[in-house]
Amino acid sequence: MASLDPTLQAQVDSGELRILPLVRFELTGSGETPDTVVGYHPGGRPFTWSGLTYKPNRFLAPEGLSEGLGNEIAELSLKFSKVPTDNADDAIASIENFNYIGAPVTIAYLGGDPTTDQVHGVLLTRFYRIADVRFAKGKVEKNGVRTVSLDITLKSRAARLKDITHAKASTADQQHHNDATDTFYDYVGTAAEWPVEFGQR
Repeated sequence: MASLDPTLQAQVDSGELRILPLVRFELTGSGETPDTVVGYHPGGRPFTWSGLTYKPNRFLAPEGLSEGLGNEIAELSLKFSKVPTDNADDAIASIENFNYIGAPVTIAYLGGDPTTDQVHGVLLTRFYRIADVRFAKGKVEKNGVRTVSLDITLKSRAARLKDITHAKASTADQQHHNDATDTFYDYVGTAAEWPVEFGQR
């Protein structure tokens, strides 16, 4: 594991630390839509880090960055509210124009000084893919416009998404991903034909 930048380590040791999450999406185009790399952060103005300008956004509501375990696979939930927006470059607001399922998402947590807002470096970086996007309709606003919220579920990039890749379950597949001696799928093709006895003998 890489060590932290000495300035950042000193800030962590001080017990006074501000954490800024950055979310980076790599979206594949659909039709005439080109491939797009776009980033968001919870601040109030654009923030440039490592060559990418992260847009200020609403996704960090109280439930906006919540992590848990789903079937023992790390899961992260992002929430974008008040979609669509007037910003033509807001790719998440037009996510339906992209082949978003399985798209890579990188989340970096920066650490800095809470007094000066000076960023000292990266605390942690996690890698995910989009597993699901749910569109929840919001209430009708005073101007008659109804917005939606996007609930985006991310799963670890190492997770195998069989419903997306249509990977076939086989003994070789199981052994590759689990254990070289695993025979779990040896009888998948014939198990359905085995006679089953009911009642007492």
